[in-house]
This record gives sequence, C-alpha cells and structure tokens, in this order.
Amino acid sequence: MTCNVVLSAKEFRKFTFFDIIRRRKMYKSPVTFSLILLISALICFLLHDIEGAIMLGTLLLVVGLGVPAVYFSTFHLSLNKQVKLQSLKEPRKVYTVSLSRGGIDASNATENVSIAWDEIHHIYKAKSALYLYYTQHKAFILPFSCFDVPPSDVWDLITSIVEEERRSII
Repeated sequence: MTCNVVLSAKEFRKFTFFDIIRRRKMYKSPVTFSLILLISALICFLLHDIEGAIMLGTLLLVVGLGVPAVYFSTFHLSLNKQVKLQSLKEPRKVYTVSLSRGGIDASNATENVSIAWDEIHHIYKAKSALYLYYTQHKAFILPFSCFDVPPSDVWDLITSIVEEERRSII
C-alpha cells in the first residue's frame, strides 16, 4: 500500500492541533495557572471589605484571562507561520510512504528510511488520516485520500500487525 502524501494546510493544522492539544495536552499548564488566578480573583472579590482587594482581584482576573488568550493566540500564529514555512498554502507532495507486512518505507526528495513495525511508537486513526508516530515526537501524516487502496484496507493491515496498545482511533 503506497501513500503519495499530498499535504494541505488544513490537514497539517488538524494534525498539529491533535498533536499539541489532544495528544501532548500542552494546554494544561496555562489553563491550570489561569484557574488558580481566577479563583484567587474570586476570593479577592468576596473579601471586598479589605482595602485593595478589589484592585488585586481585578489584576488577577485580567492576568488570569490574559494568559490563556496569549497562549492560544501564539499557538495559532505559530501554526500559521509553520504552514507558510512548509509552503502548504497550496497542497503539495511532501513524501511517499509504503506500508507492507515487512515494514514501512518512507522517502522524500533527499532521504529514504525503512522502519520495522515493532519500532513504531503509536498509530492514530483520525477521520481523514493516519498519524504514524515512528518516535514519540515524530510522525508521518498519511491522509486517506493519498492511498492507492481504501482506508479500511489500510487499517486492516495495521490492526493485523500492530498491537492494540500501540494504535488508537481518535
């Protein structure tokens, strides 16, 4: 099964959102920090009789709401920058991946690599693509539209080779 990966900005954004937000859960720190500040602001507002409590509560509220706003705005801007850096405004061919019982062969204009199935870190099946992580932080994005066979055949091959704990449907 061969996948000539023609990657679009939309597919890249879906993958990046999944990787950063859902898989790595990198939103937790700014959200936790924000919740602590918002709870502190609420306590300050409840203690409004104390001098300066309202001003401190307002400051904590502004910072508590500002941190996640800045975090997610920065994430969105950096994602747009990556789309531009990767020249994905228009879909383009980025690499070719072949899946077989013997393993995975991937190549682009400058490199070729072969990976055994037991070296795969994890495989995620999304609605429109497979995310094949060959290390904990590196993955191939394999849109189903780029395969030469139906998506069900690709997933059947993977389920017959890769153990259940190393594959997920998202």
